[in-house]
Amino acid sequence: MTNQITLPSGKTYFFSQAKTFQQWSESVLFHRSLFIQNSAQTWLLYCEDAYEFSVLFFALLGARKNIVLPQNGTTNQLQTCLAHVQGVAGANELAFENTIVYQADGCSVNPEPLIIYTDARVILFTSGSTGEAKAIHKEFSHLLQEVQQLETSFGHYLKDSCVVSTVSHQHIYGLLFKLIWPIWSGRNVILQPYEYPEHLCHDITKYSLDKVSLISSPAHFHRLIKDNVYTDHVSHISCMFSSGGPLSLEASLQLVNELQQPPIEVFGSTETGGIAWRQRFSEDKQHWLAFNNINIALDQESECLKIKSPYIIQSDWYLCDDRVNIISDNEFELCGRVDRIVKIEEKRVSLDHVQQCLKSIACIDDAYCLTANNKRGTQVVAAIVLTEQAKTELKQSRNLVFNRHITSILHEDLEAIAIPKRFRYLEALPYNPSGKLNKKEMEKFFE
Repeated sequence: MTNQITLPSGKTYFFSQAKTFQQWSESVLFHRSLFIQNSAQTWLLYCEDAYEFSVLFFALLGARKNIVLPQNGTTNQLQTCLAHVQGVAGANELAFENTIVYQADGCSVNPEPLIIYTDARVILFTSGSTGEAKAIHKEFSHLLQEVQQLETSFGHYLKDSCVVSTVSHQHIYGLLFKLIWPIWSGRNVILQPYEYPEHLCHDITKYSLDKVSLISSPAHFHRLIKDNVYTDHVSHISCMFSSGGPLSLEASLQLVNELQQPPIEVFGSTETGGIAWRQRFSEDKQHWLAFNNINIALDQESECLKIKSPYIIQSDWYLCDDRVNIISDNEFELCGRVDRIVKIEEKRVSLDHVQQCLKSIACIDDAYCLTANNKRGTQVVAAIVLTEQAKTELKQSRNLVFNRHITSILHEDLEAIAIPKRFRYLEALPYNPSGKLNKKEMEKFFE
């Protein structure tokens, strides 16, 4: 691939802004000129408005600048990223000396094809498994290859639908699926994420959308189990995508029943990009199917998945933190993360397995296991979300009664050392906008 490519002259229409692709590209060209005139090479890009973000993102690529993307707008995350840049795009509130903001009336007076530099660096910051911010370096060519693979794999599901989402554009999942993919493939889009499904239903009617493809997260789909407002719009949904964590089988099967299809789950990470996918219409479909440009193998020493991927700068095998069972050359079963194996009194305990046992109990809707320390050493603890009926029963009894009930059931599957010693009953687990659990928040419940 050469380091220059012309952005396809697409047919994308941006519904919320009532902007055509031509109007959008003229805005991109205007802002590109601002970046070209500025000597700074590496720019922090943070913008809550997804449309403005899209303009600045492609303008930076067109100016052959490097882009640093914080995962969120927290003070610590932004300050960490500022140490790596010479300029700020979009986030005027940072009061950074060299800042370029989106100009709504900015329009190129000399419309021309937009040239994108595929060797421009995109540096994504992720908390990873440690909680510490980590920089993941990619070139735009890696992102473009992944978008092209998405079109090959799933384009026939989307067809000519309008792409909508509930996830952030600052994270790689949203950046790829809801922003680059529809713009590159010429599909209509509503870029700003929806916080509530009712708002999406409203806009389906408001904009007379015939078909939509929903880019979302497990947290969003799990909430639909209690009240699925999409059932009145089932004929308008072309397909749904979920990423950021595993989607429960219960949620998949209920969505099959209510919407005639489950979400397409995509497995991967910021570091690796997309690795595999699955779509569970029944209890039998548990395995993950690797994308056709991903090679998979088992690392014998760690029993973890290793991959060869065109989305990673290194060309050799990349070792993941996920324990797997390889089914075939392109199919595998996830068995939990290696960093979720802990030693308690010299015995190995899989927190994922304990979690699965908890979720199988009828009165439990969701659960998360972690470890906490006290005078007796390290213990397994669990945050639990009860079903609505069980929540009512809990109010009429004591926590201790539920603790004993859950513990007695767990004794059937777990050794005593693996059974949680403390429980916290929550209304909901603290998921972030990307659909991932806020692990720091979880730890606070057991301090």
